[in-house]
Amino acid sequence: MQSRPGNNVQEQGKETRFRAKPFPVFAVLSALFALSMFLRVSTGIIAPELARDLNLSAASLGFLGGCFFYSFAFMQIPMGPLLDIVGPRTVMALFVLTGAVGSFVFAASNSFLGACVGRILMGVGMASVLMASFKVFTLRFPANRFATLAGMIVTAGALGNLVAATPLAWLSDAMGWRKTFVLAGAVTAALGVTAWLLLKDDEPGQTAEGTGIREKVSFWSSLRLVMGTLSFWQISSAAFFRYGTFVSLQGLWLGLYLMDVRGLTPIKAGNTIALLAIGNSIGSPLAGRIADLHPGSTKRVALVGLSLYGLSLAPLMGFVPLHNPLFYAIVCFFLGFFHSFGTLLYAHSKELFPIEIAGTAMASVNFFIMAGGAVFMQFIGILIDVFPHSGHSYPPFAYHLAFLVCFLSMAFSLAFYAFSRPGNRA
Repeated sequence: MQSRPGNNVQEQGKETRFRAKPFPVFAVLSALFALSMFLRVSTGIIAPELARDLNLSAASLGFLGGCFFYSFAFMQIPMGPLLDIVGPRTVMALFVLTGAVGSFVFAASNSFLGACVGRILMGVGMASVLMASFKVFTLRFPANRFATLAGMIVTAGALGNLVAATPLAWLSDAMGWRKTFVLAGAVTAALGVTAWLLLKDDEPGQTAEGTGIREKVSFWSSLRLVMGTLSFWQISSAAFFRYGTFVSLQGLWLGLYLMDVRGLTPIKAGNTIALLAIGNSIGSPLAGRIADLHPGSTKRVALVGLSLYGLSLAPLMGFVPLHNPLFYAIVCFFLGFFHSFGTLLYAHSKELFPIEIAGTAMASVNFFIMAGGAVFMQFIGILIDVFPHSGHSYPPFAYHLAFLVCFLSMAFSLAFYAFSRPGNRA
């Protein structure tokens, strides 16, 4: 899509002003997404401390972990139209500061209810980060760089997952989980203010070269267009189960399994879980680059990668008894690596709709992604809690059954996604 000939000088002027600070902008967006990823999965390694200090069962732990995702998912409903109409600067800054408050509330909580409120506010606060970043990419960069940029920011976000593994175990051991979240809140507030300052050029109506300037689409019209497309539901189904299974393992249940069933210490379990993030950080830019180098391949690349992710879940189901920690380290790496191809689901959804509602399309997919995290984290907790247990220790079969549910969920959702319409980018 080309800019209007009569607007070349005007567009070039906007382009010069618009891209004045690409690296600092990308850096702060990446830092915010890394922080968001840290807060999402931070209950995993400190789960024993949370269970002890707040007297939580497996079902309660699952609900507490899911609170972040419920509020995050709910906020995706207005997020896309807000980004398309108001712009990423104001939306991101206000929401991120709310997340900082949530971190402080979580740190100060002495009850299950208080901790849930903190997690809910964290989810609300972080709900804008990735979608606002994608909106900035859509505005600032050519369409054929979107998948690569999306992969790069997800790679940066994997640092948050890494910090939520072994480093979080160290911090919790050294200063306690409460002070750790006070520190996280302070960093969140600082980054929110920085985003407000750096994104001052990102106002509604500005567009990157090649997008043109078009009439805005109303809130309800954009939602109707997105929700009325079958391929959107096929993409969202894959997104729901892909992220729901992964974040449930990364954010809580795989770490508990390694400590509870396999006898690993929190530090060793954190080292193993960290390989999920390492694999993810390697796979994300690779997946994006492959898709961008081969126009029209977004769906195919995503489908192959996610199919291999589903297969990587199979070794966790306990059909073959394996006790070597190295085995779980290898499995975690490949789970993270192939899961990262799911980032292309954002690009696939973006390619199906006009640029004017790109934010709505991607945020709508993100709603199902985060809903998957909320539902699965809590559902697995309920499932595991059904089995006889002693204190906070659960039998191996309970975990293995939960992992089997994850495997089957991926298989059925990918069968549905396989029939979706490819994107239009060529």
